[in-house]
Amino acid sequence: MNYSEFDTIDFVKDDFFCRWVQNPDQHTNEFWQDFLQENPEKKAMIMEAKSMIKTLASIQNTSIDEDASVAKIWQGVESEMEVSETPNNWGRYLWQLAASVTLLIGLGWWMNYQKEADKIFDIPQLSARNDGAEFVEKENTADQPMHVMMTDGSEIVLEKNARIRYPKVFEADKREVFLVGEAFFEVTKNPKRPFLIYTKKLITRVLGTSFTIKANPETEEERVVVKTGRVSVVSQLESKTVEKGVHFSEANGIVVTPNQEAIYLSSNAKLMKKIVTTPTILTTALQKQVFIYKNASLAKVFVDLEKAYGIKIIYDENLFEECTINGNLSDETMFDKLNSIAKITGIDYQVVDAQIIVSGKGCE
Repeated sequence: MNYSEFDTIDFVKDDFFCRWVQNPDQHTNEFWQDFLQENPEKKAMIMEAKSMIKTLASIQNTSIDEDASVAKIWQGVESEMEVSETPNNWGRYLWQLAASVTLLIGLGWWMNYQKEADKIFDIPQLSARNDGAEFVEKENTADQPMHVMMTDGSEIVLEKNARIRYPKVFEADKREVFLVGEAFFEVTKNPKRPFLIYTKKLITRVLGTSFTIKANPETEEERVVVKTGRVSVVSQLESKTVEKGVHFSEANGIVVTPNQEAIYLSSNAKLMKKIVTTPTILTTALQKQVFIYKNASLAKVFVDLEKAYGIKIIYDENLFEECTINGNLSDETMFDKLNSIAKITGIDYQVVDAQIIVSGKGCE
């Protein structure tokens, strides 16, 4: 089977792929992990196919109370299908369900189903609790930001049209919140109870920090922008590939620190890390620092920039040891400072994975 030529629907129809999604074992896990390593361009298709299979499987177990016309359509569909529910016919069975769903789309049922899913945040993690916990929901319908104080002392600032859902009493080992829209978080530090924010596309894990999450349901991207501390971010799709029993931690996601942001794009199911557009100096003490130099080594200037902005600068110190800086960079932004240094010394720089990579011929 040449899976490298498959599209999304081909994966949905394939029995072996469906068996991995529905009932994974060591053999199927190893096979598809190896396939993804060799064919990274297929990642988005596979994630989409997995989501479709799980959705179709859930529809099969959903009670649909519709009028006689829907029932008639179902009867027509079933009369033209030879449905088999045996394990080795999962792909055919799910493909038949997909045909049924296509007909339901014409009746508007699927659209209503999706709207209802969005209304309850379209995130299953918290709903897994079956201890009768009560939940609090807040929505900002005003033009001004809305402040929400949590029982643990954390504060959330909701922007217009943003909404959150969280348990009235947090669990003993974690603090979980659902978010739709944009919000700023100031999280009270508690290493024993990590704070988890679930959006439609991402899961953000923190111990204690401040950051902004932008999760507008009408856009294809979500962002996590860190102000202080550090957070770990993983996509919802990636989190579902982690074996049961493995808790989400920094090892499962990308770590984001001040002046960095995590960006997830639905178009390619890719989570990446970047430097924010306009980095700010991190602490009050460093804000008072004056970037005035007289015959200062390039290494000295880079150390100052790293401390001020928290951004790693990678360069060959031996290559640039003869480079010196003279001038006042105090009133410039971080990137303006780098551009000024480039003009003085002839260096080039690139931003790669939220780091500054410096290159050039050195100075004489």
